[in-house]
Formats: sequence, C-alpha cells, structure tokens
Amino acid sequence: MRHIFAYILFAVLGAWLNIASAEEPNYVLGPGDVIKVNVYSNPDLSLEARVSEAGLISYPLIGQVMVGGLTTFAAEKRIAGLLEKRGFIKEPQVNVLVLQFQSKLVSVLGSVYKPGRYPLERTTNLADLLALVGGATPDGSDLITVVNASGKTEYDLHKIVNQPNGLKNIVFNGGEVVYVHARDVAVMGQVLRPGKYAVVSGVRTVADFLSVAGGVAPSGSDTVTVTTLRDGKISRFEVDVDSLFRTGDNSANIELSSGDSVYVPLAPMVYVYGEVQRPGSFRIARDMTVMQALTVAGGTTIRGTQRNIKLHRRNAKGEIMQLFPTLTDTVQQDDVLYVQESLF
Repeated sequence: MRHIFAYILFAVLGAWLNIASAEEPNYVLGPGDVIKVNVYSNPDLSLEARVSEAGLISYPLIGQVMVGGLTTFAAEKRIAGLLEKRGFIKEPQVNVLVLQFQSKLVSVLGSVYKPGRYPLERTTNLADLLALVGGATPDGSDLITVVNASGKTEYDLHKIVNQPNGLKNIVFNGGEVVYVHARDVAVMGQVLRPGKYAVVSGVRTVADFLSVAGGVAPSGSDTVTVTTLRDGKISRFEVDVDSLFRTGDNSANIELSSGDSVYVPLAPMVYVYGEVQRPGSFRIARDMTVMQALTVAGGTTIRGTQRNIKLHRRNAKGEIMQLFPTLTDTVQQDDVLYVQESLF
C-alpha cells in the first residue's frame, strides 16, 4: 500500500515539475504567460515580461514585440531578427524561457481533491489532469463531463480505462472545464443497500439503480417514487416495480441524472386479529382479498369463522367505519380485520 501511495505522489509531483519545466519549444505563447528572454553574451538584454492581453511584450531597444500566438522557438527567431535588423547585435542567440504558463488554463470542478484552474504547458491528457488534481474523492463517480468551445461531452471512466490509452486519448489544449460528477443519485427507503450511486455505463435507469441498491426489501412497496430534477424543475411520479423489469418498451423506466432520487416506501399493511393462527400485521400484495389476508395469517382457528368477519377502515375524513366484507373484497392500507369466534 505504501508503494502505491508513493507512486501516486511521484506522479503528481512529476506533473507539477513538468508544468514548471524549463523550455517548451512547441508551446504557443498567450496572454498572461510570463517569459524570460536571454541573449547570449548580452546580459543587459535579459528580461522577464508578462505577455499582455494583446499578445505583446516590451523589449529594450526594439520596443513592443508581438509574441502572442507564437511558439517559444518562433518568438526567439522574431526577437533575434529584430535585434539584428535594427543593427544592435550581429547574429544574436536568443533564448525564450516560459516561467509561468498562464494563457492556457483548464478548470477542474466537482468531486476531486484539489479543484481549481490549472495551467497547461503543452497538450495535456485526462490522465495527467487527474494526477494534478489528486484524483477523484470517495464520493466521486466514474462520470466526467468536459465542456469546451464546441460543446459538452460526457465520458465514463469505467468504460474508457479498459481501452488502449483510453485516458490519454482525451486531450486538453486550454479553456476547457472538466467536471467530475458525484455519486449523487440517491436510492432510499426499503432497499437492501440504501445510498448514493453513480451514473455510469450500465447503471442509468430506475431499474438499474434499484438493482445496484440490492433490490426492494421484503418490507418494500410494489410502487416506488421517482424524483427528477430537470432544468430547475422538480417532478415526482410513482412507478410500478414489476413493470420496471418487464421486457419491452417501458416509458416509466427512465434514465436518471445527478440529483435524481428513488424512494421505496414501506409496503401497505393489513392487520388481522381474532381467531386466526398467526394474528399480526401483513404486507398487502397487489389486489389482495380478504380471503388471501386470512391465508397469510395462517387461516382461522377451530373457533373462528369466515362468515362473521369485521373490517375497520378509516374513510377520507379520518373516521373509522365498521364493515362486514365478503371474502372476495380487496383489502386496503391499514385495514383491520377481526375474525370473531363461532358460536356453533
């Protein structure tokens, strides 16, 4: 384990050392970059300067020099040419060194250890960038969104790391925003492993998230509540669990995004008391009848009768009504069935 941490630390430090490296001849200078110009055998012409928003630096003897958009090698040639053309130095040997790479920045946001803006000295790939930010936090998901001038692209790390040079094929040139998503689709309530789970390849729909959460617990309802957040608007709807796992087209089995949630409530219960083998509370199956409720309670005792059953049910006003149901009537949530003792 120590060797692994040492390797990670070396990789991160190595990346930073590369950012502060000496000379990058193919680096294209831009506004904000700080450079040092040296002229061989002419120390008085040494200069440190920041490239202006217009791409200019002010240089002794020759004044304003346009270096923005030039590589360091091309900038050396331009400064040398101006010094020689104006008769100051014959065949000058000029060296341009980038001290601070500030013109090409990549912003890294989200679930990483060190979010922020990072300068690039050259074309940098996703592997380099993740090393710079210390990697994803434990709450980070495998989903990464990259925003650049051409639009937004999503990448699934779990998928691309298995491809040859997958991370290295995603390169940055500056100006991009990289967002590492969090494991923020919450699966709550009566599931075996409630928690937050990442949107990754193969885990996107309501059914997928119920599966990774271990499935609905025995105490869970046959319907789940799905809450989505789209363009600042919150929507809630109920979904039948069985329908989510049926084959064929199912519009209710939608894809979820960051901020969405799935809630599995407790199953509705019916209470069976009196002359039954196992009095107590029982989960109401879909379209459960009075006869089925008696069956899950073990049936009536030798003193019980199916002909004289009382049902206590709360109406819409909250009032408790006493009914005498038939065996084929369906039960509702929080119904109380009482099997009376037979007199004959």
